[in-house]
Amino acid sequence: MASGLPLIPDFFARRIERWAEGRIEPGRQQTTIDRRRLYILPTRHGITFFITILVILAGAINYENSLGFMLCFLLGSIGFLGMFHTHQNLNHLQLSMMSARPVFAGQLARFPIKISSPRGLAYYNVQFQSQTGETDTGHLTQDQTDSQVEIPVTTHQRGRLTLSRIKVYSEFPLGLFHAWSWLKLESQCLVYPKPDDHPPTFNRLGQQSGLHTIEQNGYDDFAGIRDYQKGDAPMHLAWKAIARTGQLYTKHFHLQVGDDIRFAWYQLPDTMDMEKKLSILCRWVLDGDHHGLKYGLILPAQRINPDSGLHHKHLCLKALALFGVDAEP
Repeated sequence: MASGLPLIPDFFARRIERWAEGRIEPGRQQTTIDRRRLYILPTRHGITFFITILVILAGAINYENSLGFMLCFLLGSIGFLGMFHTHQNLNHLQLSMMSARPVFAGQLARFPIKISSPRGLAYYNVQFQSQTGETDTGHLTQDQTDSQVEIPVTTHQRGRLTLSRIKVYSEFPLGLFHAWSWLKLESQCLVYPKPDDHPPTFNRLGQQSGLHTIEQNGYDDFAGIRDYQKGDAPMHLAWKAIARTGQLYTKHFHLQVGDDIRFAWYQLPDTMDMEKKLSILCRWVLDGDHHGLKYGLILPAQRINPDSGLHHKHLCLKALALFGVDAEP
């Protein structure tokens, strides 16, 4: 992650980060930013501002202009007041981690953080940045007891995603100074496998065909027709609809809702990649839940009995997400 420190060369910024790393408290659910872990530097605009003041001061000295001195001291006072308020805009801010909702691989995981002030202070335009660079902005007025931000993090693979270190910073109110703190908060997000877009068809005999739905190859309830997809069996083509519209359609059949079915690892070819298998099983679970089926899941080292409902769906997806990885938080 780029440090984002203003006007600091990368090699020097990395040294600052390593020094600050030893001052960061171990990860926990709640923390308070205090002045010992709060840093501040002038921004590019701040440097320009103070150079301008020095130019005005030099002109005032050269021409012995009292109005120039007055303007110089006024701008200087405003700059130092801005520095104080930028620092205080983070000082004593309290952060509490909340539970992150599970997502599918490739989606944005959002880590919610509750911000509050035990002293009843107001905080404006506070930025939260993850190690991958995504940011969110939080505000807390004096009328609020707490507020919430969600730090977005891009996911790339299934398993447990740890928030790791975050950067909390602000340039409020004038943008002349950049105040920040690095924190480690204890939070994880469960990442499910990415559902396969075109999985093979599941059926109760443990066979697959090229159809993209949970079907029984014509042995169960007729559910209508859908657009033709490459690989659909000719025996399922809706010839009457094709003759009427000139477009290709396929008959769609569902397994009966009352049937107990099991999505099993062994139903997929041994030569198939592990992540591909998990992706297909994920899609089967989602389709089974969508159609109200009572389904179970069979993995090499785990078996989940048939059931239905939201809790059961997440139980199956969790088993797929943690398959082959450490299941402990």
